[in-house]
Amino acid sequence: MSFLILISLASGFSWTLARLAGGALDLRGAMRWGLALGFLFTGCDHFLNAATRYAPMIPDALADYAMALVYFTGLAEIAGAIGLLLPGALLARLGLPGLRRQAGIWLAVMLVCVVAANINVALKGQTVSGLEFGAWYFWIRPLFQPLFIAWALYCVGARPFAVPAEQAGGSAAEARVQA
Repeated sequence: MSFLILISLASGFSWTLARLAGGALDLRGAMRWGLALGFLFTGCDHFLNAATRYAPMIPDALADYAMALVYFTGLAEIAGAIGLLLPGALLARLGLPGLRRQAGIWLAVMLVCVVAANINVALKGQTVSGLEFGAWYFWIRPLFQPLFIAWALYCVGARPFAVPAEQAGGSAAEARVQA
């Protein structure tokens, strides 16, 4: 739920900043920026608080690999965020016109995988360093995971939310390349 607040505020901030700068950022674009900023924040936090916040969330069956998994997911979050933020025109010039969409899809896949850690915290009755909201928070937290997955897919126009690239914040050239 705290991640929902973070990405919602970041989306609103991105949309407002774009409007003040004279740009036009649509809903998908604002959501993409908000998600990317959220994942940049949490991805970096994986490296700053790996042992105290994230490693204790890992299920016992994976405890031997806890730190590696924490660093891997942190790196995946940062890489996915960068993929969401790279300009469509640059991606087209680099011959990677679908990278933004792939970043959103792979972030959604990662969100599916990490739900096990969220469920593990709730089942064990643990608390997480820095998220001292009480046991109720960790029971409802996994219920938000489908929303985050849908957000990641929606903001890049992935199925079932597919739209032409122009409507998803891409350029006309990007739309022709993706078609």
